[in-house]
Amino acid sequence: MKAVNVYDYVVIAAYFVFMLGIGFYFMRVNKGGRDYFAGGSMIPWWVSGMTLYMANFSAWTFTGAAGFAYATGWFAILYFGTWSVSYYIGSQLTAAKWRRTRSISPVEYTYTRFNVTTQQFLSWVIALNFTLSAGVQLASTCKLIAPVMGLDIVVVTLVTGIVILLYTFLGGLWAVSITDVVQGVILLSITFIIMPLALRLVGGFGALVEAVPPLSFEHIYNGVQYTEHWLVSIFIIMSLGTAAGGAQRFYSVKDERDAKRVGKMAGALFLTVPLVFGIPPLVARVLWPDLSQVEFFKPYESSNPQDLVFVALCLQLLPNGLIGVFLAAMLAATMSALSSVYNMVSSILSRDIYQGLVKPDISDQGLLKVGRTFSIIIGITVTGLAVVFVTSQFGLFNLMQAFFTLLNIPVVVPTAFGLLFRRVPKWAAVGAIAWGLIVGVTARYILGWDIGPQVYLAFLMTFGIFVASPVLGRLYKTNKVILAVICSAVCMLTGTLFVNTVVGESSGLTVPLALTMAVALGASLFGFSHLFAMETGEQRKAVEEFFKKLDTPVDVAREVFGAGKKQISTFPLVGGTTVVMGLLMGLILFTDVTVGEQRVLGVMIAIMIIFGTMMWYFGKKSEIRSAAQYEERVGR
Repeated sequence: MKAVNVYDYVVIAAYFVFMLGIGFYFMRVNKGGRDYFAGGSMIPWWVSGMTLYMANFSAWTFTGAAGFAYATGWFAILYFGTWSVSYYIGSQLTAAKWRRTRSISPVEYTYTRFNVTTQQFLSWVIALNFTLSAGVQLASTCKLIAPVMGLDIVVVTLVTGIVILLYTFLGGLWAVSITDVVQGVILLSITFIIMPLALRLVGGFGALVEAVPPLSFEHIYNGVQYTEHWLVSIFIIMSLGTAAGGAQRFYSVKDERDAKRVGKMAGALFLTVPLVFGIPPLVARVLWPDLSQVEFFKPYESSNPQDLVFVALCLQLLPNGLIGVFLAAMLAATMSALSSVYNMVSSILSRDIYQGLVKPDISDQGLLKVGRTFSIIIGITVTGLAVVFVTSQFGLFNLMQAFFTLLNIPVVVPTAFGLLFRRVPKWAAVGAIAWGLIVGVTARYILGWDIGPQVYLAFLMTFGIFVASPVLGRLYKTNKVILAVICSAVCMLTGTLFVNTVVGESSGLTVPLALTMAVALGASLFGFSHLFAMETGEQRKAVEEFFKKLDTPVDVAREVFGAGKKQISTFPLVGGTTVVMGLLMGLILFTDVTVGEQRVLGVMIAIMIIFGTMMWYFGKKSEIRSAAQYEERVGR
């Protein structure tokens, strides 16, 4: 396997300069909070679609997920295959409605649809969830880059974190979106080269199918059990998560049609995931069935060496220079995911918490300053968490799954379905979140359930109290006896379920804690029913006005271009940047590379130059035509 040399360092340094340059370029675009957090609702749909795709990748995809694929084989391919379908379904469920909320924060609409308590509760839970996940993603990058480049892990963490923070701080959502497109081109280009090269090592796809053990739905990975129920739970979470978590990508485009296009494009791009991210780890499994016997992995025997199989393949297959491009692609993936988190969480902290609680009358320009301040705080926090996570023996894949499965269901159910269900009262979301968290913690960390059943129960309970809230509110007003019977039944049924489904050895506190949680569910149901019944006629009228807004199509001429804004040119910028990066890669041909490596380089360079040129040419024509159409609409 090759070692990283000076050419790779030059490529990575040049990549950092490009990303910072984009941040500075779009700094002039941001005039206020709406521009910074929602791109002024002028992000092109194809840019937003690529951003939604890239926001789900980080170095974790090449470390934690690759290690999982190495260990579980075809089961991981099924896992990767759920991404495309779930993102398509989730986006088509709510994309148009998100655009019609006219929001600049993913929880902003909950203030009107529900109440300020819901807004604040959701704000803190979402901010915590995404910040913890970002810490895992940055830790994955450090674990990948540091050993390969021979650098101190703290130095790698600080440099990467600072670059991401700077271009997000400067350019806002525009910088995040445009860098995502450039990063996406790099990522797909390099991975589509690695996949066929890897397959050649084992004699092609047919030979790989014969060599890898057949599909199994029972796996223990780093002490955690994964079954078909986990696959179903991931599909549920990702579908609902897209419906709720993809909000920023949907309300940052011009209209509802573009919002739906965002989801369709992301779903189509996710079809690549099983091929480019799943196949190489399976090849590594065939090549190196025992990692302890391979010299490269020996220093990492105590810290999940399978997390580095994708890296090892690249060091074996790619010439120097392209190794730097691969490492830049890893950084690109992490930068994309983290910059999206920084911008989204800062929008929540600024719009929903700071403006909602501290300074309601803050100006749009003031919100921009506050948002940038929170971006710095979030960046520092995520970097600190990464240092802690990178030394964890729990494993990066398991860490991500722990946060992802525990915190997502309680948040995404009320956030997504709050746009669809008109009759649920204002306190329904708080009840759903509380029940989801109680059930998730009980099932996973008290009873020891697997992830799949934990998610099933959390979803059923969260969704159940959410949709039943109108009935429970009426019962509180009309027949408290029946309501009390229902609450008692909830206590008994959940208590019986919890006590009889303890997995593994239980401590002396397991049963008492489980029963306490069951009582908490039943008792809280009565209390929440009281809150459901408190909705006044005035509050119901406000909800009806909210849904009238959701029923009203976006008037692009008035709402987007009415303030005198003009379409920002993105195709030529992205296309030109891609061409320049491809030409710069051509300099690697003047180094000491073999004939075979020259071919690999030639393919990579050709992909980037052809793609960039097509984007520049056809994009320029499209933007001229679109600009004329919008000028005509505005002039009417």
